[in-house]
Amino acid sequence: MVASNLPQSEEQRMGGPETALENPATGERIELRTTAGDSAGNGVAFDYYLRPGGFAVGKIDHVHPRQEERFDVRAGKLGVRIDGDEWTATPGTRFAVLSGTPHTVWNDGPDEMHAVVEIRPALAIETFFETMYGLARDGKTNGMGLPHPLQLAVIANEFRDEFRFGRVPIPLQNALTAAVAPVGRLAGYRARYPRYAASASEDG
Repeated sequence: MVASNLPQSEEQRMGGPETALENPATGERIELRTTAGDSAGNGVAFDYYLRPGGFAVGKIDHVHPRQEERFDVRAGKLGVRIDGDEWTATPGTRFAVLSGTPHTVWNDGPDEMHAVVEIRPALAIETFFETMYGLARDGKTNGMGLPHPLQLAVIANEFRDEFRFGRVPIPLQNALTAAVAPVGRLAGYRARYPRYAASASEDG
């Protein structure tokens, strides 16, 4: 297992439906082990599942500008591309993606893929996942898991430290999203929807 100093109770290690986030567009499912609150913001850890044919949101390279991501593959085959280098990770493979490095993943086999993933520091990555996956569950994304361009601009502007596309210079992305996000907000789009939060009890 990837070495970690993130606190994990036995209940968190087991995961479960109450901590699960699912994206029907991309075939991703996350079951949280350690939240940002558990670790005082040091990081999040979760069981990451990809159904056959599944892929990370966008199906293209992305970047975490201020976060390191670690993978420990437990079952199935995980297709990986890091900074242009493409390969397949099998059970027992552990690897890290440094901050600012373009990468993406997908299911590269006929069975469900399972990996344990850690992202450090946590920043607002949980809310990013909640928003993107929630929009997909509501049918508000395309087949790659991407929402309406104005919605995407609002999300990208809010979560610029957590997620950027890998093929466009980050300063250009920052400038574009800063310019377009106000239009998206005027149109009613938000980066955070209370109804998508894991602890939500009512719509927002």
